[in-house]
Amino acid sequence: MSLGVLSGNMMERLRRVVGTRQQSHLECRRCGTTLETDGTACPACGSSDIARYDF
Repeated sequence: MSLGVLSGNMMERLRRVVGTRQQSHLECRRCGTTLETDGTACPACGSSDIARYDF
């Protein structure tokens, strides 16, 4: 089984558990702070390197 298929299956299971609406998680790549809103900079360290994970 390829990693891509495994990842796809995991995402499908997650969607069933969480629901069908898409959710996002924003996190500063520099210090790891979770952002509550779509900001352009981290409120803790000021970095603009923000990661967005869509589920």
